[in-house]
Amino acid sequence: MGLDYRDLFTSLDGRINRAKFWIGAVGFLVIWIIVDGIFGYSIFGRILKLLLVIGLFYPAYAVTAKRFQDRNRPGSTALYGLIPVFVAIVLDCFGLTGDASGANAIGWICRLIYLGVGLWFAIELGTLKGTPGPNRFGGDPLAAVR
Repeated sequence: MGLDYRDLFTSLDGRINRAKFWIGAVGFLVIWIIVDGIFGYSIFGRILKLLLVIGLFYPAYAVTAKRFQDRNRPGSTALYGLIPVFVAIVLDCFGLTGDASGANAIGWICRLIYLGVGLWFAIELGTLKGTPGPNRFGGDPLAAVR
């Protein structure tokens, strides 16, 4: 049984295992690194990153929500991390976090947000096991793998 990418990035229903979470997370990271590497801090780059973060917000929410549901927590828990990161990226896109030579105070706060949310998601969603067996959000995603 192959991975259904449409369901992974568009559906809020059910649960996903750690492997599918990492597929989604690494996919988002690769897209971001490519865009940042090619366009950097230019005006076009910032506009493109703004459009990208707006366009990828829902898919990122879908991936993280399903992973939280695998941990038997409401999918909306993902918003506690995604919204601050979204705001930090928007502030950066508008040039309010500093410039290419360095970050200002807002920029450092945004970096702490990235670090905190990144560590939280990497540990809770990327390394900790989900609820064994079915939970209130659906069947065990590893049951089909075994």
